[in-house]
Amino acid sequence: MREAEKKMSDILSQDVQVPDVVNKRLQDTYEIIKRRQEVTGRKHSYKKNLRVAAAAALIVCCAVPSAVYASVKSGFFEGMFGNTTKKSTGVIHREIDDGKGGKVAVDIPSKEYVAVDEAKAEELIGQWVMDEPVVKKIGEHTLTIESFAYDKNGALLYFTLEREGGVKALAGDADTNLTKGAVFTDDADFYFYVNCGEDIVASENIYIDMEKSTEDMLYCSEYIVWPERLGEGDVPQISVEEYPCTRGELYAMSEEEYQENSAKIKTETLTLTDKGQIPVMNIDMGEDGYLEYSPVSVSVDMSKGMGLSEEEAQDPYYLERLEIKYKDGSSYIIFDKEQNIANSGYVLGADVWYKTVFNRLVDTDEISEIIVNDVSFPIG
Repeated sequence: MREAEKKMSDILSQDVQVPDVVNKRLQDTYEIIKRRQEVTGRKHSYKKNLRVAAAAALIVCCAVPSAVYASVKSGFFEGMFGNTTKKSTGVIHREIDDGKGGKVAVDIPSKEYVAVDEAKAEELIGQWVMDEPVVKKIGEHTLTIESFAYDKNGALLYFTLEREGGVKALAGDADTNLTKGAVFTDDADFYFYVNCGEDIVASENIYIDMEKSTEDMLYCSEYIVWPERLGEGDVPQISVEEYPCTRGELYAMSEEEYQENSAKIKTETLTLTDKGQIPVMNIDMGEDGYLEYSPVSVSVDMSKGMGLSEEEAQDPYYLERLEIKYKDGSSYIIFDKEQNIANSGYVLGADVWYKTVFNRLVDTDEISEIIVNDVSFPIG
């Protein structure tokens, strides 16, 4: 943040005339950057709870000039695709409770994170990255949507959640980063999620940066997959639902009490970005195979060319291998069941589609072919 702070200081020191409201937002932004400079590396722990899906939302946008937030893209690129704070892991062997008084052995797949070339990232997707943050005070918490970008199959959201005295609404740790991601707690009195209207509600995995985060401030990378492909008119929005009590209290109520209190929930929505969709390309081999890909995601129609029945095509279990091969001979193994490799941000099976949001940025101009199971999708 040192370079970003210097740029901000230079901007604020210039002898220029700006409207009072813009000047106030600049000063507020500068104070945010200064506070984040002071964040320490204190360790923290969070209570584990199951997430309960919620509905719509209330949010307020506090926008600042785009030039001020140009450097925020750097945090987005590193947070979503980099490896300075995300550590690669080998296969992890564990025993877990089987719910019947015994133990069952499980293997958590290996995951690799790689360095991100920020100049290349800017070239590939920079123009589609949101550059004016959304800030919302929700009770004692402050949610800041730092950056967001999306294509028709998936999305990437970088946000912070802050509360003096400790964040209590979201629970996550090193274990949830390896498995199904952070969850909202029973102590939370709000919930937020990404959607495109009422019909398309995102599925996601929230990764908490354990090195940057403290008890009072969480830095989060959210990998999102749309259950249905977006159309040109589908615009993502963030939805926040504020409760009159905690989530735990709300869902422990009787049906009558729940109906009475649910009427007190504040709801509204706000569009996240006007940047538009990252372009998606496709490889159409007719009945021999079809997939769509972009620098941030790939979606495969498993009903074509895989030798699967209609029922099998709808089950992600039948994906054996997913690999991107580059022109220089290198490759990005996204998934390999036999070798127990899973290098993705999030995976979703939606009807016959196997959808993956990447954990690294893909230069689509350098792809030579994409391998799905035993099927080759050549490019060019």
